[in-house]
Amino acid sequence: MESHRRPAAFWLIVVFLAVSITLMLVGQTLGVFDYELAASMGLQEKPSEMTEFGVQVNRAFGAADTVVYIPLMLVSIVGLWLRQRWALLTLAAFFGASAYWTATVTFIFLFAPGVPGYSNVPGPEIWLFIGTYMVAGVLGLIYVVFRGEELLR
Repeated sequence: MESHRRPAAFWLIVVFLAVSITLMLVGQTLGVFDYELAASMGLQEKPSEMTEFGVQVNRAFGAADTVVYIPLMLVSIVGLWLRQRWALLTLAAFFGASAYWTATVTFIFLFAPGVPGYSNVPGPEIWLFIGTYMVAGVLGLIYVVFRGEELLR
């Protein structure tokens, strides 16, 4: 008799996706529509530390997350749940995007100090958040490429 138990990696990835969807909706999507509120909740950088241009860059990231990143996560969860092979493609896209945006944000934080009007100093919680998504993105992509089929069992 064949076992239909999901591997631990399946549950780890699905939980990570579900938590990520929540974080992105509250931090990124909210920031598109009410940046001040998202910043007051600590989910976006304070406008006084970013310049108006920086705020608009953050809103652009939030809009892209809303129309691309969040749908990738939702579709990946559904596809994994239904054991669809295409879910490995959307999941790989999610993990690749995770590594890419965390690298981009890291370089923004490295290059922006000294720019007139920019005074943001990311705290340890930001570096923990970025580091988590960087590691998840790289390791997740490697897992999907080399062992992704296990998620569909």
